[in-house]
Amino acid sequence: MKEPIEYCFHIPDLRIRLFLAAFLLSILTGLLITNCAPKPKILPQDRTPENVLRCILKNRIEFTSQACLLNLQLKGEEAKFSGEVEIFYQTPDSFAFYPRSFLGADIFKAVGADDTLTIYFPEKNQYFSGRISDLENTRLWSWNIPFQMLLHLILGKEDLLEPEVQFAGKTEKYFVYRHEDEDWIKEYHVDAGRCRLVKTSLTEKPGGDNYQIEYKSYTKYDSNEVPKVVKIISSSRENALIKYEERKFNLSIPATKLRLQIPADSKRVDLKSRESE
Repeated sequence: MKEPIEYCFHIPDLRIRLFLAAFLLSILTGLLITNCAPKPKILPQDRTPENVLRCILKNRIEFTSQACLLNLQLKGEEAKFSGEVEIFYQTPDSFAFYPRSFLGADIFKAVGADDTLTIYFPEKNQYFSGRISDLENTRLWSWNIPFQMLLHLILGKEDLLEPEVQFAGKTEKYFVYRHEDEDWIKEYHVDAGRCRLVKTSLTEKPGGDNYQIEYKSYTKYDSNEVPKVVKIISSSRENALIKYEERKFNLSIPATKLRLQIPADSKRVDLKSRESE
């Protein structure tokens, strides 16, 4: 009687077995990465300038209010700040800043509406109340970028979807859109496949400072995506790093968050302008 045939495959060499195991692992890893990789929102054949803008409009968050806790780092020639800041915003343009801990500067509270601003300095029991343009002309505000523009960058209120925005060409990965007004030239670099803004370039006219804003580490918020990190680098060495720790949209903001309770014995001060120093 013939001996039964054993259907088995022996690999005597350990090195061959290790090679096969590594090969199979690489295949499985590649399949996993492929399946988990972000899927494009617009297929290559449909990526026209109009479709990409329409996709951004569809996937952006339209909000009337916003509250966020962020880690803010500001570096300029005049001052450096670092710490956590709470920001509350309510349309049409009411806002409040509550720094939790700043290093190298007095802790303050600030609220504003439209073009007015009030800042309270608890340690000195002093407050400033005036127009935002008054603040921009002091050493407390060393940036050339306007206060409202920086606030809108933090909130994600870009004018990318304004009617005046024009398609300005494309690179290997991005579509570039351009918007120009009396004071600024703005260029927006958009990931055409994912419908997300990845970089903004702001140039002050005529021949002024340039600001490069990069948006990173996008995360899901409902069905939308928002960046968790915003990095600002300027030609005049005014840099900022914004890291969102918490962020909520379209919530009910208590009225008390948008107004300051200034003690009756607090002294009103006028901030010195740059020209007077």
